[in-house]
Amino acid sequence: MERGIVHAGGNAQVRARSTGAGPRRRVSDVLGSQCNDFFHFCNEFSPIAALPPIIANLKILAATSARRVLALCALALLLAAARAPGDAHRRTASWGPRWLALFAARLLTASAHAIGVEHDVAWPPGAIDPHQQCVVVWHPHGALTFSALFFGALLSIRRQPVRWRTAVASLLFRVPLLREVLLLVGAREVTPGVMRALLAAGHSVGVQPGGIPEQLRTSQTREHAFFPPNLTFVRLAIEHGTPLLPVYLFGENQLFSTRPALQRLARAVHARFGLPAIIPLGRWGLPWPVPRRARVHIRFGRPVPVGPACARPSEEVVNEVFARYTAELRRLFDEHKALLPAGVAARGLTIVRRVRPAGRL
Repeated sequence: MERGIVHAGGNAQVRARSTGAGPRRRVSDVLGSQCNDFFHFCNEFSPIAALPPIIANLKILAATSARRVLALCALALLLAAARAPGDAHRRTASWGPRWLALFAARLLTASAHAIGVEHDVAWPPGAIDPHQQCVVVWHPHGALTFSALFFGALLSIRRQPVRWRTAVASLLFRVPLLREVLLLVGAREVTPGVMRALLAAGHSVGVQPGGIPEQLRTSQTREHAFFPPNLTFVRLAIEHGTPLLPVYLFGENQLFSTRPALQRLARAVHARFGLPAIIPLGRWGLPWPVPRRARVHIRFGRPVPVGPACARPSEEVVNEVFARYTAELRRLFDEHKALLPAGVAARGLTIVRRVRPAGRL
């Protein structure tokens, strides 16, 4: 049985993995056809076109040994990393074959489970149309945005409850291999221009509005939701008439702990150099990116309508939609806050709209 996938609707249901007969033959048949897509994908760029012996060996491997599927897919990821992505992080089209994206998403989730971080997900029954376009807004950011990466990719591909393109920091697309994984699972650059293009192309978009300011103030003892001064994500939703869908990751902030002195240092480095030099304390209290063993509870709220599309929404309209969004976010938090440690739940959710610095428009 596959762990961590729970669908809320009436009674909670756990999705079971299909276990049909003849796994060798089935995997061989699937790979025999899907590998052709990947080889075509590889041949688009010269580094892979120069490796015909490796491609030939991969075909033989796929056709003769179902037991080596994991090795095949892992090598496929490495081969995909050789492809120069160019400006793919700004494009609306998918990057790479879907089967490889699904493998990458499954690998991320399995990796989280392997190191002791489980998850479950639920949403209001009948409230969310899996094919409706929306702006998915998740909270909190957390020290390292662990759950959004390791669990969000697979949820999106499976439309649990919708499929979206995640908007992430441009800096992440400069890291080899991580860049390719992000592109495969649908992540794109978090800029207004890219998000407008995605929404105009009919995609749902996932965004974390707190960003680095919220990350620099993450605490395992309190729950905060930070918002930018100009509320760009609200404006974009109104421009396209796209509902806002709040998501709260209960337990994200407790995967790591922080210390006030380390946070002050991180904020000073960010103010001076523009780098989010976060130093979280993970498992065993060590300053490394291995989280504590825990379960993250992913809860979707109800879509918040924004009205008909409006190319230039007024400040009054933006603030009114934002007020309705935060009301739904509070309702979602209060409904499920018992999933948090008692002391954290008792403090409630603090919503912070940052103030625009003086002299800036």
